[in-house]
Amino acid sequence: MTTLVELVAKSNQKPFLVCDVSPPRGGSTQLLDGIADLTPDMFFVAANPGRTVRASSSSVAQWIESNTKIPALFTMTTRDMNKTAMQTSLLGAHVMGLRNLVVVRGDDFTVSRGCADVSVKGFTPTEFIRSVKKMNKRTDFTGRVLSEPTDFCVGSTLDTSRDWSSEVSLTAKKIRCGSDFLIAQPNFDPVGTQQFLEHYRGNQRSELNVPIMWGVQIMSRDSISFTDVPEQVTKELALGNAGYEIALDMIHKYQEIGINHFYLVPPIFPGGRRDYESAQAVIEEL
Repeated sequence: MTTLVELVAKSNQKPFLVCDVSPPRGGSTQLLDGIADLTPDMFFVAANPGRTVRASSSSVAQWIESNTKIPALFTMTTRDMNKTAMQTSLLGAHVMGLRNLVVVRGDDFTVSRGCADVSVKGFTPTEFIRSVKKMNKRTDFTGRVLSEPTDFCVGSTLDTSRDWSSEVSLTAKKIRCGSDFLIAQPNFDPVGTQQFLEHYRGNQRSELNVPIMWGVQIMSRDSISFTDVPEQVTKELALGNAGYEIALDMIHKYQEIGINHFYLVPPIFPGGRRDYESAQAVIEEL
């Protein structure tokens, strides 16, 4: 499969859409039927959203690529495995034909209904990114030579809602360690996004020059968000405006400042249900 970086380079200034999907809370492929109807440029398969037990990100990404012929990003969380398990899982993903990886730390576990899991944290995200690049050169984390090199395009995340000074430093470190692209967490402020890029340029004395998929979250009346939702968006939803139309308006504002690569997040409802039809409406309009 083609890498995200290659696809973005071939997009020729057209909108490039990566659509977020959740792996199912079961082992039946019928639970993936809604995903198969989507037609983004690329899928992004989350890993254990809500810290719940779900089908693995890599297995769902492989199913998507096999059944839709659309490339998929799979996610690995450094929270969950030791170094041997992380690199073993990565080789398994390579065997399945996957080439596009997103590295995240993963949210800490909390006590829930009397049952708590335990974080492992063999690698930090930047350490794991660096180790993936070494695997691409035939070396595992112990320094031993692999039979063949891997060929991963590896990305990481960006969150402009955090303190900009620390986020700029962390982002620059991820890129130095080998991050080929960035997935930005959704926000509702294109102007703030432009200001963040200017802040990065001033702080690092260089452009943030890897492809960035800027997050746009589609909202609905009953959906939940992991970032602050502007009062104007809430009012529009209350008046009956469709969430996908609000998201399209947001995308057009991004395009006015020269941003054309997006990470589209369909509505998320309590319990994990997703509204993929709204996402497809955005995809078809663009």
